[in-house]
Amino acid sequence: MKIKYVFLSIFLTISLSLPAFGQQEQANITKTDTTKMHDMSKMMDKPTAETTVDGLQMKVWVMTQEQHKMMKEKMGMSEMKDTSMKMNKAAMDSMMAGTHHIMLDLKDSTGGNEIASATANVLIVSPSKYNSSVDLKKMMNHFGGALTLTEKGEYQMKISVIVGGVTKSTQFKYVVD
Repeated sequence: MKIKYVFLSIFLTISLSLPAFGQQEQANITKTDTTKMHDMSKMMDKPTAETTVDGLQMKVWVMTQEQHKMMKEKMGMSEMKDTSMKMNKAAMDSMMAGTHHIMLDLKDSTGGNEIASATANVLIVSPSKYNSSVDLKKMMNHFGGALTLTEKGEYQMKISVIVGGVTKSTQFKYVVD
C-alpha cells in the first residue's frame, strides 16, 4: 500500500511540474520570434542600397508588389494586426498600389537604435527623366511606400530623411527589366 502512495506522489509531482517548465520555454520562443519580426535586416534579403550618412544608417529595399505581397504573407498578416501598425483599409490599399514597394530602415549608426522622430521621402527620376516624389509612411519600425515604376530601364532614386530639422540623403540606382 505504501508503494502505491509513493508512485502516486511521484506521478503527481512530475505531472504538475511539467507545465511550469513548458511555460518558461514558451516565453523564450515568443520573445525570439518577436525580435525576428521587428528586425528588418534579418527578415529581408540584401538591401537594394545601404549607407551611413552623418551617424544615420539607412537600408533601402525596393521590390515588386508581388514580392511585397509574398513577404507580407511570409510575415503573417495576423502578426501585423497585433502591433501598433493598425492601418485602415484605404491606407493598406495605398501601400499595395503601383508596381513596386519601397522600405526604409533607419538606425543610429553608433548604437543601432531606431530613430524615433523622422520623416522620409524618395525622389524618383525615371529613365525618360520624369521626376516624381513619394512621401514614405512610418510603419512598425520602418518607413514604406508604393512606387509606380512603369518604364523599363535605370531609375535614379534619392532618399531624404529629416531628423531633428536636419536633412540627410542618399542616392542609388534601381533597374526595372
